[in-house]
Amino acid sequence: MKPFGKRIAMAVVCAATLTSPLLLSGCSMSELWQGTEQSRKEIAQRSEQDQVQLFNQYVKAVSRFNRMAVMFDYANTPTLNNLKAGQHLTVFNAPNFKQLQKELEEAKQAGIPYDEMKEPLDKLLSKLNEITPVAEELDAYYKSKGYTTDNYAKEQQLGPKYVQLYEQFVPIYADFDNLMHKINTDRLQQRLQQLRDAGKKNAAAAQEVSLRLTAVLEKLDSEKQPDVNAINQELQAIGDLANGISSPTYDSVKTSVNSTIGAIRTYMGSKQDNDYKHMVEAYNRYISNMNTTNMNELDQ
Repeated sequence: MKPFGKRIAMAVVCAATLTSPLLLSGCSMSELWQGTEQSRKEIAQRSEQDQVQLFNQYVKAVSRFNRMAVMFDYANTPTLNNLKAGQHLTVFNAPNFKQLQKELEEAKQAGIPYDEMKEPLDKLLSKLNEITPVAEELDAYYKSKGYTTDNYAKEQQLGPKYVQLYEQFVPIYADFDNLMHKINTDRLQQRLQQLRDAGKKNAAAAQEVSLRLTAVLEKLDSEKQPDVNAINQELQAIGDLANGISSPTYDSVKTSVNSTIGAIRTYMGSKQDNDYKHMVEAYNRYISNMNTTNMNELDQ
């Protein structure tokens, strides 16, 4: 496995899950000021909705970066490795640092929903401010074929700098990713309990499938020798849970769940990089379907 591609892939999984709608109920302004216990609860819900909306701006930025980095890892990693080895390039490929920087800065201007995000976000933006112009200058250099006139002088100047900044970027980005995942997991666990308490059987099951499927991918990513038999049993249970959701609204999501389970089993059997990528892509398709599903309709 390529470490950075592996980290990004799980970040895609973790970060993409965050966009699952919480669907908190709102209320009218006239009701908010009646001073009742219910009104105070609704005010708290409205505040929580604001936090979720802000948080999901960061999710969108990270998810896009992760998805594209995994998709183009086949090109980005050879660029990095060749520069490390001192081999000349004619084409430069890198993750889209500029877009990530732009979207995170826009999200920060809108607000930072949780205090614990401030320091890792600032560190990430600071590193993006360093690596983005270097990556852009290298990209322009190779596109203009500047190496044909300067005998690779700019490559020798900027190549080692890019490699150094890239290797500094990886752990900083991972810290931000991991924090996003922690917040995400806490929120989705809370939402699952809310759905159960409200008697939303299908919606609760759909949320549980999401959490348990994510946990399986995390286990595969973090453990050198995961218990394949135990994971297969868990996959069977997840599939049964998903297949038991009776709402037609969930049918396309159900198909994605089953496809993801199949991709996980294929990867566990092969341990090949390509099957790992297919597993992540299958999960991302499932998340995409989940994110466009109206959870309120599952129990109608």
